[in-house]
Amino acid sequence: MKKLFTSLQLSPGFLTFIVSFAYLDSIRSRLSPGQTLNSYIFTPESAITAIPFFLVIVILLRLYFQKIHGENFPIQWPKAILSFVLVLFTWNGIVLLFSYSVSLIFGTVDRNFKIDVLISSTFTHSLDFIIYGGFYFAYLLYVKFKDHQRLLDKYEQVIADSTIAKLKQQLDPHFLFNNLNVLDQLIDEDPKVASSFLQDFSEIYRYVLEKSDQGLVELKDELAFAQNYFNLLGHKFGTGYQLQISAPETNTSMIPPLSLQLLIENAVFHNRGSAQDPLTIRIEVQDEIMVSNPIRPYKYQKHRGGRGLKNLKNQFELLNKGGMKVQTSSETFTVVLPLIPFQQP
Repeated sequence: MKKLFTSLQLSPGFLTFIVSFAYLDSIRSRLSPGQTLNSYIFTPESAITAIPFFLVIVILLRLYFQKIHGENFPIQWPKAILSFVLVLFTWNGIVLLFSYSVSLIFGTVDRNFKIDVLISSTFTHSLDFIIYGGFYFAYLLYVKFKDHQRLLDKYEQVIADSTIAKLKQQLDPHFLFNNLNVLDQLIDEDPKVASSFLQDFSEIYRYVLEKSDQGLVELKDELAFAQNYFNLLGHKFGTGYQLQISAPETNTSMIPPLSLQLLIENAVFHNRGSAQDPLTIRIEVQDEIMVSNPIRPYKYQKHRGGRGLKNLKNQFELLNKGGMKVQTSSETFTVVLPLIPFQQP
């Protein structure tokens, strides 16, 4: 029996609903205005008798639906309605044959198969089918919709994971390319500084290799990496840029790896800074992460960029953690990142 219910997609909750409805309907049919309540009105035999008939309706609907409509989704309404109508006629035929057989056994064919009695009984059986068949049909559509929705959710998650991986593959070479450019310039300017830069860069790139494959890293680790990366930039820019980090030590939030590094890089490579007038990059962690810097564009823009910032925005959207916000005034450029609750690796 359990296998039958499973094959018909009948859940315990739905069966409970059908039995309850049949029982309440039997009570309603026995009540009439002014009638005195008695124990017969509440006996459950009518509801129990309705269960086999309901199962026949369900089996017929299931068979016809699979035969005509198949397992396709979304629902093809012309085929679905055709299935329902054909089962209605089949159901009336089965009930008529069953009633005729019983009437033959008890010798009541003449009485039970008069035209007016036949029309009345056929109408009643059709209503029963429409009610119970409609319940099952609606339930079947609901089950198929939920199954379809689960497949969509799984598909969207796979696409999101794949897209995030692709975005990271774009960010990692971006990080490497920019720092190799810095190294190339330092080799010409000061080989000793270039050697120190290369050692620091190797340690930082170790973090990139270890963390970039992870979906999220702890904010404290990313803040430490941001500071190390900024120190690396000092090999090229000296004291032309400053970094101020304000974050509570107790914060246990998470963030996609290399997020802060990208924003620091974006600020440095698009805005002028000098020892006489340093450009200060601020990272503030409260309910959100705010990364801001003054706007001091180069007279002749050296770096067009924009791709890394767009990729980072896409990452946060795909993670469904709220969108990254970019706020620009006449003097300040600010990027606001949502905090992501700690997740056990």
